[in-house]
Amino acid sequence: MSVSPFAGWSPFKKFMVISSRGSANVADRSPFKIHRELKSILGDETIEVTKLSRGDLMVELKSNDQAKKLGAIATFLDIPVTASPHKSLNSSKGVICSRDLRCCSEEEMVEELSGVTHARRIKVRRGEDKIQTDTVVLTFDSPKPPSRIRAGYLTLDVRPYVTLPMRCYKCQRYGHGKDRCKKPAAVCVRCGKDGHVERDCSADPHCVNCRGDHAASSKTCPKFLEEQAILRFKAENGGTFQQARKAVVVELHKTISTRTFASAVKSQLRTKPAALPKDGGRSAPSGPAKGKKA
Repeated sequence: MSVSPFAGWSPFKKFMVISSRGSANVADRSPFKIHRELKSILGDETIEVTKLSRGDLMVELKSNDQAKKLGAIATFLDIPVTASPHKSLNSSKGVICSRDLRCCSEEEMVEELSGVTHARRIKVRRGEDKIQTDTVVLTFDSPKPPSRIRAGYLTLDVRPYVTLPMRCYKCQRYGHGKDRCKKPAAVCVRCGKDGHVERDCSADPHCVNCRGDHAASSKTCPKFLEEQAILRFKAENGGTFQQARKAVVVELHKTISTRTFASAVKSQLRTKPAALPKDGGRSAPSGPAKGKKA
């Protein structure tokens, strides 16, 4: 197998983090000085910079040349620093489906497909057995997945791997899991009240997220649909969760005056994500995938 260049693939480390090697935080310096210093290093004054919670700076780059220049710095505004790729934003996941790859192991696909760092073949349970499917989740060494790849003589469409929104099973809010929840008492997923669980609840449904007359677990909840649209945008376009949220919410607000919130969110999803074969995961790829022989 081999991969030729494909649309949407970015081979450079687009997101890099400038971290101090001492006690001084680079993010504590004047934003004007930071801006001028980055301009002198990169030759571009339109670079996006984000201040991280631990005092580091995340820089969104535009080219491999800029990545090399920033990666070579040892000091920044006289502070000893390291500039390294962000640990998660420079990779992405995509889904392929092909019978012709049944004979290929996950290791072979990683070895042969340039730009792919991990491959996981989806398995489904049939009774006591786990059966391999033709669906493979690939991790790409780029901020967003390509639209297609060439695997030997095959041309395969790649679907973005869209994760399902994370909802806390303790407080029922989105964005964290129950292990990181700060709420002292669990909330009923059905009525939104403390002190009991759903199986003991006979109250009318009331969603804690949108205050609608449905359970917090409803897949038609406007909040669920909004979170799903954000995750889809991030999977398709790369970038941070905050960037994706801003893009989706701005677009929603353009249409919310003439339509209900739920219908506005649904229009952002465009197509319903196709479900992966059930493997106990929390993710699903979007749209149909096709393999074509070249």
